[in-house]
Amino acid sequence: MAPSCPGCHLKTDRGEDDYFIGSFVVNFVTAELLICAGALAGILLTWPDVPWTALKWSLIGVMIPIPVLFYPWAKTLWLAVDLTFRPVTLKDLDGHGENEVRVPPGTVLDTPGLTAPSARA
Repeated sequence: MAPSCPGCHLKTDRGEDDYFIGSFVVNFVTAELLICAGALAGILLTWPDVPWTALKWSLIGVMIPIPVLFYPWAKTLWLAVDLTFRPVTLKDLDGHGENEVRVPPGTVLDTPGLTAPSARA
């Protein structure tokens, strides 16, 4: 997944240590609900002669790829939930000066031959 949106430059990770937990929960709950819905649909569609072994193995086969494939959407959904509680600030956007190291104009940097940009008149 890209580190920021190419259209609005919003960072997909808001910089908190435990930010991934929210997207993990969204991903886990969605995967479990889809698997339960698949099990219920399989039972209802084949009732009264439910092929339990085939149903079990098909759900196991679906259980592994769903969280992996759904992860980008889960992260985006969690970002939307987080944005409703904590609105966007400039530090959440990629490419703004708030995210870069500021060096006063004319300052000599540690690397030989490099100086900070000169001040514009």
